[in-house]
Amino acid sequence: MYQSNAKLMAIRFDWGYLSQIPSDPIYYSMELSLKEDQFLDPIEIPLGSSLAAGFTVEEFNQLMHKIIKPGDTGDVIARIKYMRQTTYNNLKNLNGQEVSYSDPILFQVTTYRHVIQYDYPDYMTIPGNYQSWNPLLAPRLVSKPGEKEYEGYVNFPIEYPQFLFIRGNQWSDFTFGYIGSNKFGFQGTPLSIFGGKGFYLIRASMNTNTWSYAKIKSWVISGTALGGKLSNNLEMLPDPSNFCIWRINVNLMEGEFKFKANNQDEFILGNQWPAIDDIPDYNANGIKISKSGNYTIELDLSIPGNYLFHIHLNKA
Repeated sequence: MYQSNAKLMAIRFDWGYLSQIPSDPIYYSMELSLKEDQFLDPIEIPLGSSLAAGFTVEEFNQLMHKIIKPGDTGDVIARIKYMRQTTYNNLKNLNGQEVSYSDPILFQVTTYRHVIQYDYPDYMTIPGNYQSWNPLLAPRLVSKPGEKEYEGYVNFPIEYPQFLFIRGNQWSDFTFGYIGSNKFGFQGTPLSIFGGKGFYLIRASMNTNTWSYAKIKSWVISGTALGGKLSNNLEMLPDPSNFCIWRINVNLMEGEFKFKANNQDEFILGNQWPAIDDIPDYNANGIKISKSGNYTIELDLSIPGNYLFHIHLNKA
């Protein structure tokens, strides 16, 4: 699947009646699973009395992210689960014999990472001495359209980083430097980082012409999914090839957790309700874990305005 085809139809399932025409209504749902998991913990989509289900590329890509990491390929099996409506209305008393399933079908899916494109004036570049002052290759800070509040996470590989803000990606565009008191403006000197090399959150406001930086030394996960004790906060590890990506392998129980920078409360990431496509949000609800087990968790802050987390339940 490709993001450029997001609004096109990706896949359609049709099944008709799966046995003789029923005397009372049938309730259908679709189950999707990785082939290797054999519906052990499937995605279930309620369909009511519908005899078909179709998904656009965007919809199906988002659905598949629950079992396939963005950019990866997996073998997926699908089947229809069905029962009489009267049975569905009394789910608590099921003995297992009232529920039937179609034969599964197998298909291969390659997901993509949905990337929001930020156009001028909703992005700034920050060329500096840490990357040879090249604006075309410089990291970006982005803002939600019209808000003029920019941010991004940047890894600086040198001890004394300096840079300028460019509202665009050419030296001929509006260029800003330091003019004192955490302010930036025209004809300023290079902005400086005084925390040494490392991973930083950079913010800049075109509403107040102020900027700030915070060194992020660690990300931990914290919450009831770890047992609910503060002492159980567990530190993630940065990817050796990309310090904007952090991972951890951990045993979790049913509950929720959040990402916390530097094991403090200043920068906390959760998932805003309604939860959409594993996108972390500041000061939001906890990320829910519905099943105990061993998980691999990834927090990807490498693309400004397109932060992403991924939670994978590992096999026993």
